[in-house]
Amino acid sequence: MRRYDIIFIVPVDLPEDEISAMCERYSTFITDHQGIVVKIDRWGKRKLAYEIKKQRRGYYLLFDVVSDHAAITEIERNFKIDERILKYLTVRRDGTFTREAIEKEIADAAKKAEGGDAGKPSAEPIAPKMVILAAAAQEAAAKTVEEGVK
Repeated sequence: MRRYDIIFIVPVDLPEDEISAMCERYSTFITDHQGIVVKIDRWGKRKLAYEIKKQRRGYYLLFDVVSDHAAITEIERNFKIDERILKYLTVRRDGTFTREAIEKEIADAAKKAEGGDAGKPSAEPIAPKMVILAAAAQEAAAKTVEEGVK
């Protein structure tokens, strides 16, 4: 199974209960096709970069799912049919994921949210990671240049 991020935009004038019903419908659809909904993120109302179906603002939703490709193509087909969906984008993440690993990730996230650690910054600093990544990128670029000269 693969992991996907599905982002879709609905009109801002859609009632909250209808947005919730859509979320429930599509999450049920994924689980009915032996997939897992890792999380549903409601990004809220935002200004669109350009006008879509005479709408200047939209309500953004993100589904983080693990499923097979057939279920994703079917949900995209449903997005095309649903007139309430202004736009959608599906992005496949690298790697394959097991059901056990995903369920553990969901349980850890629930435990973290329950424990109140959600607002705390992590003890591991971010800056050293950035320096290491920048150094690795610089080395890779230098290697590419050297190989191109040879």
